[in-house]
Amino acid sequence: MNRSKAWLRLSVGAMALTGALASAGTAIAQSAEIITVTAQRREQSVQDVPVAVTAFSAADLRDSSIAGVEGIAERTPGFTMTRFNIGEPQLYIRGIGSTSDSAAGDPSVAVSIDEVYIGRAGGGALSFFDIERVEVLRGPQGTLYGRNAAGGAVNIISARPDATQSFGEFTFGYGDYNDRLVSAVLNGPLGDQGAAGRLAFLYQANDGYSESVPSGADLGGSSTWGVRGSISWDAGNWSFLAQADYASDETDGQARVPVLGPNTNPAFVGLIGAIRAGLDERQSFSDPDTFQERDSWGVLFRADTTLGDMDFTSLTSYRGLEFSWFDDLGGLPVPPYVLRVEDVNQDEAWQFTQEFRLSRTLDNGAFWVAGLYLFHEEVDRNENFVVDARAPLPAIASGDVTFFQEATNQSAAVFAQLTMPLADTLNLTVGGRLTYDSKEIFARGVDNATPGGPFPGIPLGPPPGVAYPNGASGSESWTEPTWRLALDWQASDNVMLYASYDRGYKSGLYPSQAQSAAQATTALDPEILDNFEIGMKSTFAEGRGIFNLAAFYTDYQSLQVYELLGLALSTSNADAEIRGVEAEFAFQANEYFEFGGSYAYLDAQYTSDAVSNLGVLPYNGNQLTRSPEHQYNVYAALELPIASGTARARVDYNWTGDYYFDPSNAPETLVESYGTVDARLSWGPDDANWDISLWGRNLTDELYPSHIIKNLDIGFTVFAPPRTFGAQFRMRLGG
Repeated sequence: MNRSKAWLRLSVGAMALTGALASAGTAIAQSAEIITVTAQRREQSVQDVPVAVTAFSAADLRDSSIAGVEGIAERTPGFTMTRFNIGEPQLYIRGIGSTSDSAAGDPSVAVSIDEVYIGRAGGGALSFFDIERVEVLRGPQGTLYGRNAAGGAVNIISARPDATQSFGEFTFGYGDYNDRLVSAVLNGPLGDQGAAGRLAFLYQANDGYSESVPSGADLGGSSTWGVRGSISWDAGNWSFLAQADYASDETDGQARVPVLGPNTNPAFVGLIGAIRAGLDERQSFSDPDTFQERDSWGVLFRADTTLGDMDFTSLTSYRGLEFSWFDDLGGLPVPPYVLRVEDVNQDEAWQFTQEFRLSRTLDNGAFWVAGLYLFHEEVDRNENFVVDARAPLPAIASGDVTFFQEATNQSAAVFAQLTMPLADTLNLTVGGRLTYDSKEIFARGVDNATPGGPFPGIPLGPPPGVAYPNGASGSESWTEPTWRLALDWQASDNVMLYASYDRGYKSGLYPSQAQSAAQATTALDPEILDNFEIGMKSTFAEGRGIFNLAAFYTDYQSLQVYELLGLALSTSNADAEIRGVEAEFAFQANEYFEFGGSYAYLDAQYTSDAVSNLGVLPYNGNQLTRSPEHQYNVYAALELPIASGTARARVDYNWTGDYYFDPSNAPETLVESYGTVDARLSWGPDDANWDISLWGRNLTDELYPSHIIKNLDIGFTVFAPPRTFGAQFRMRLGG
């Protein structure tokens, strides 16, 4: 408690710094760019929003070569992203996230595409193309976002059709590892009644940067393509948007290699050392047939109108997701190694969402928004583990087991939020949401190798684990209120201060890979958190600089925790406390030069042990997973007139402190601090709409993990991509 008292108890708000080096032929603005966001369901300057928000414009995404959520996480304070595979990204904001793969589980960071919540984590972490902006809201967003936004929310906003201009924009790129890129955007009016259409396309592929030693085949290569079409039109006082999208991804599988820890058995140290003699971290014995595949699609219909003095919005969406993979979780040959685990998975999910919103701005400047939200999701999941265990491991560890889950997840919520002036410079925000969640599960655990035998293979066994081939059903529901209370004070023309208290909530879940029918049909408790925050948003030097701060304290109850113990998945609830400070700044030194950055300090710890299906787990005092104590990003951007054109250069340095992949804080799951350098240089003529650019990522060739699985005191690790570089040519016709 002394540590708590030393911390002020609470929070500080944010910013969306980022300088936009806009279109070709223009100079950097004479003031730092302030992006307009819709984080509170209305258009506002990011500096006027009393919430910790980091925003990225289309120009920011391009100039920093950000191709997906990973790049956003690197440049957002307190945001960490890792991947088990393309279907299971793991997003953590302020230490809050999830590694659950259950069909009846949910992410802790809500990802929305064009204001549509994406229920499956793998359906939101898609490649960016034709994106208008990205907003990251840090901290629980329980009122306006509600469903499973305990850690925060990521809003991806795609560009809408524009009836005022016709143009085509095309980008072609090539890089090392045979990286190929083709993207296109076509936009224009449809007829003369204000309708417009927009079509965007992306294709990108690269060869692998790792090697399967047995075959010499590449690992880590990938290809992705996607298309999005949208039409907007007006009819009377109604405005409509219809949109459809499809994306497909494939990879060659992952190169997982063993990284020894201080507690690794000396016999394994010697054996693994002999097996891997002469190999580096990008050479693996992973099966060359491993793969990952994902297909995602959706349709959206939006209608906006005015009803008297009120604005009305309806958002209707249907989305589908399929992904599958085959992963070699050890990356070692058996024999001579003693354990091989093959993991094969198939997931299919579809969701329907409907949201109705009413909002109004009153004569005194007050603004309110209220709405109804409905969500329905069906998920079918099956995962097969084939385990080959050799002496000295027990023979009963071997096996062939499959877990099946069929889940129906439903949610309904009503919400309202009011921001009202108490004085000329003081506003009060009061909001609330009442959420009803229900989940139904049918689960089976099948022993394929020894049906009916007493010793099902890992991870269904060993005893007391028992197969349940006939299946078991369970259902549970939860009703929870969440709320927001906030005061913001315009202390001067350039400084806004705020204080807030938010209640967050994440629904309960049914565990995957359960070792009995009882465990498979017993739901974990929902997560409840209270976040207290104080913040400042400010500009200085006549608008050329932005400096924002946030400090917060979060009390977390019943955090859903997952740990791999041996080859059995432990699921449990534990309590936690999180404290942190975040800072962001940007400064436009002159018409040619801008610099900025962000910093996050995070103290995130478990405050209780956890009681799981495998016993009491000693988490109390451990660091939360994916929660580096220190994290920062700095950048510099330069824009100069050169040879009848404009040259732009930007360099980013992203540094992440030590963090653990596992709640046990086992040393083999420690990721030591690392830093990466990304850069981009471009030039375009002033009298033409094209430019050429050179880009580089991880220019110092830093070696750091992107994922770790622990087993036998060994961290079986996938490393992030090495140094890569390439060139792009972009041109615009019309417009």
